[in-house]
Amino acid sequence: MKTMNNKLKHILTVLGLMLIIGCVSEDDLNVQEANTISEENLEPEALVIAAYSALDYRYNTGDFRDLWPFDHSPSNWGTSDIRSGDAYKGGGGTGDNPGGGMHQLETHDLFPSSDNVYNLWRSIYFGVKRVDIAIRFLTELEEGEFDKRDIRLGELYVLRAHFYFEAMKNFGSIVWYDENTPVTELKSIPNTFDENFIWEKIEGDLNNAISLLPESQPDLGRANALVAHAYLAKAHLFQENWQGVISHTNMVINSGQYRLVEDIERLYSEPGYGNPENIFAIQFSIEDGSQYGNVNFGDLLNSPDSPNDDPNHPYLNGDDFHKPSQNLANAFKVNDNGLPMFNTFNAENVNEEDLVDPRLDHTIGRPGITWKDWTAMPQQPNWSRDAGTYGLLVRKKNMIYPTSDGMASNPNGFPWALGNLDFPLIKYSDLLLWKAEALIETGSVSEGVEIINEIRLRAKNSPYVKDFENPTEDAANYLINTYSTSLSQEQALSALRFERRLELANEGHRFYDLVRWEIADSYLSEYIATEQARRPYLSGASLEPHEYYLPIPQIEIDASGGVYTQRPGY
Repeated sequence: MKTMNNKLKHILTVLGLMLIIGCVSEDDLNVQEANTISEENLEPEALVIAAYSALDYRYNTGDFRDLWPFDHSPSNWGTSDIRSGDAYKGGGGTGDNPGGGMHQLETHDLFPSSDNVYNLWRSIYFGVKRVDIAIRFLTELEEGEFDKRDIRLGELYVLRAHFYFEAMKNFGSIVWYDENTPVTELKSIPNTFDENFIWEKIEGDLNNAISLLPESQPDLGRANALVAHAYLAKAHLFQENWQGVISHTNMVINSGQYRLVEDIERLYSEPGYGNPENIFAIQFSIEDGSQYGNVNFGDLLNSPDSPNDDPNHPYLNGDDFHKPSQNLANAFKVNDNGLPMFNTFNAENVNEEDLVDPRLDHTIGRPGITWKDWTAMPQQPNWSRDAGTYGLLVRKKNMIYPTSDGMASNPNGFPWALGNLDFPLIKYSDLLLWKAEALIETGSVSEGVEIINEIRLRAKNSPYVKDFENPTEDAANYLINTYSTSLSQEQALSALRFERRLELANEGHRFYDLVRWEIADSYLSEYIATEQARRPYLSGASLEPHEYYLPIPQIEIDASGGVYTQRPGY
């Protein structure tokens, strides 16, 4: 298996579609599983790996939505990027709607009967369920029966914290239970827990994990103590506990185990290259004995279009969803000092004469610009399915090199543009910016700006995208420089927030940032006011404060017999 180099990836592909069921009833959160096997015949390692495999939101229940999580990807492109103004839904027009409600996600016209919302809820609680079953199984083992028991329990606590974190930032009002909750009580648990209670439970799992886990693991992809510290830092970030953020990010930084890699293009394109930067990532693989491989089906629709399935196209086919917005592309413009144009970047669309941050052409595909390592042609205008609605920009970030050995495309074009390129859940650059934000918020402004500059220097020193016809020349007028460390606190916070947008563009973080900064409605009001002239389908769109969080799925409220309550405003 030329594209897999570690035990965990191999086990994930073998067990990725296997479902585990234990001592739970059919009424457990209205979740029913098919193709089940007896818990008594399982090995503890299999239960743990089954919990890991829930990270990709794919389940072998026989339902189409559970095999292909197009509309509720764990990358959060549908629940964050297209809701934040960093991307458009894309595809074949506003009626081309995975899950039936993705256009409504983008225009903030949310409704409780949305399949997109329901599928995300189910996926998260499938993961919680698998984790709880594995924890209960491992804790009931007799001493000495499984020598890795404590380490695997630590991994499971991290996984459970991850799933509940996803539930919190997407739904706000959630149902909480653990492996000790009696089955008879599951249907009587409301979704009205105080936020502090949920954060306490998440932090409790992570602290338990730290007490059980080593700082490094022999298998790539397994959670370790530093992953738990990173999640604790993120939990503190969402609660504005700035000292907690600094403390736990320092644990990761001072370990020396993770770093910024040198080449951004390879980070976004080459399987394995990003391992030193990816603190925790969803693991993917190909040629593993399964039908298509354990590839990133949540982002399956997001590669550029290939008109008439042109074999000269880098990926044979694609649906052209998750298209970068014009506003995002414009945000990469810089002034003569190589710094962002905070207040004026969106006055005009970026053009070939503009000075731009070099990360622009690593992140966004633009017509005429070299496409990764593809030598047949630069990007073409006809790679966009519906340019009249969504424009000509296409997703480029976290797309595998077309010539990579890890590609999963085949002569039939499916699954296109995917392979064993892992998707990062927590990157070192993300963690550095958490610390920078906490430092600036607590008055250590110059120290925080120095961290922002560290990330900008990586972009400055990383190889630039080259012109297709003249590969010794840059593809655009790239310029990026660092900030003065004498910025005021207000200026530094603006720089921090802008840097998060540029560095982490379309990686599933932006909308949640806007919400925790309490600026989502005002920010998106301004975005829509300008963007609707470019994209008329956005006319009339607006984000109301209650839409910071998704509605509780109506089917879950009905199944609970009224125990669950809807969020106010829906």
